[in-house]
Amino acid sequence: MTNALTAIAALMAREALGRRQQPRGLPPGERLDDAQILLAMRGDGRADGRTAAGYLYHSARMTQVLAGRARCLDLGCGSGVQLMQVAALNPGVSFIGVDRSPLLLAAARADAARLGLANVSLVEDDITQLAGFGDASVDAIISTMTLHCLPDRAALRACLQHMARVGTADMAVYLEDFARLKSPRSIDYFLNRHAPAVPDAFAALYRASLESAFTLHELKTELGRALPRAAIHTTSPVRFLMVAHTGCTPLTPAQRAAFRARRSALAPAQLADLDALRRAFALGEWGGDPFT
Repeated sequence: MTNALTAIAALMAREALGRRQQPRGLPPGERLDDAQILLAMRGDGRADGRTAAGYLYHSARMTQVLAGRARCLDLGCGSGVQLMQVAALNPGVSFIGVDRSPLLLAAARADAARLGLANVSLVEDDITQLAGFGDASVDAIISTMTLHCLPDRAALRACLQHMARVGTADMAVYLEDFARLKSPRSIDYFLNRHAPAVPDAFAALYRASLESAFTLHELKTELGRALPRAAIHTTSPVRFLMVAHTGCTPLTPAQRAAFRARRSALAPAQLADLDALRRAFALGEWGGDPFT
């Protein structure tokens, strides 16, 4: 316990007081091919894998944002892990997963069919162009762990501009991603939490994702230009996760019961991760915790 507390204190000091040492690395798609990414997602990237807490937390928060919406794009859906979970929890919303990878989309289609999710469809498209979608054609957009996959800040700007173009004036938005940590040692800290003794495919994807994240300043600047209605929250005291979202609606009693049941079903380590994530966003002044 003492060693763990020391490591956390060192992490907080590095990120609060240290100078930036970590330049932006190559995004995952330039380090790993689609087959390697799919292998990672089929391994510990599963909904019940190493990041199960994150999937559940963001599904709950997205459910708060999506109340009353009809047609939602999931940009950069990949193999669809987060998409399938949130679609199952929101059967009244029609979800369209968008990705550039035929291999990942095929995996997502297979999972949607296996799970019987009639409210999910999948489309191959470039999220920096969204050529297949007309202006004001959707009333909600979600995206989780995708912005860091873009090659540069110009692509980030284009992606956000096209989100604004295809969405209605009052569209619901939920965008979640890493914010780049200052120190390589901080990246190692997050990589080593619950990591296997021998690094696996998911560890390689996780490292690439952490290293290729945009800075919080870059994200806030581009989001402010393209989607000024979105509020931005970060984890605190270490700002390594960022969520930009429009207004949250309180969950119904049935939805709250469903999320409490899912929380209770988590393994002990996953439960601890979920509650740590809840605290970190609460410290970042994000109220309305869906698990209370």
